[in-house]
Amino acid sequence: MSPKTVFAVAVSLGALLLALPVAADDDEVVTATGQGLVEVVPDIARLSFGITARNPAVAAARDEVAEGVARLIRLARELGVDDDHISTAELSVSQDFSWDPETRERRLEGFIVSRQVLIRLAELDKLGELAERALELGVTEASPPAFDTSRREALENEALAAAARDARGRAEVMARALGVQAGEPVRIDGGLSGPGPRPLARMAMAEADMASGAETYQPGLIRISASVTASFEIKSK
Repeated sequence: MSPKTVFAVAVSLGALLLALPVAADDDEVVTATGQGLVEVVPDIARLSFGITARNPAVAAARDEVAEGVARLIRLARELGVDDDHISTAELSVSQDFSWDPETRERRLEGFIVSRQVLIRLAELDKLGELAERALELGVTEASPPAFDTSRREALENEALAAAARDARGRAEVMARALGVQAGEPVRIDGGLSGPGPRPLARMAMAEADMASGAETYQPGLIRISASVTASFEIKSK
């Protein structure tokens, strides 16, 4: 085949392709967004305790923290917490300086050693006792308990399913109003929304707050919400 023939064939094929109808990028669809919500009473709490010690000797501060961590772990075990639900963070060591206004220089006073202990508590009726006794053992910091559910994954799926059904229902309402029907879904996007485990107000650290007895907690309900946006093909009635 000569070069002129090849060129002629290419031009002909190009003209043929240009003459073919181009498919639309987007089919005719109806799009709706649905919401799903599941509420559940929490059955677990996650707590973070901090033990900190200051001492001129780093070894002495480290030993003091180690003893405090050991006492807290023994308490958690006494209250029925499994070892799998107790974890400790890495040891933190920093220098402790003071400021000398006369020499206008920093002076090394010693060392600050700290460690965090994380506890997952499944018996919420023991939460107040754990918090109070932990403070009595010398815990220097206690973060608010974060309430959660042990069934979170299953409940998240329930919320997503409810949101998908809601999106379908809304699409059908709009389609009927326009005299058509919502057919098969052609695109679905969705995800969870809202906060995860919910912390309560910060636990009191003062002894005066502990004088009235073990702290009580009212965690309320956990809300798991989801949103789904779906597009459905439009069908004539």
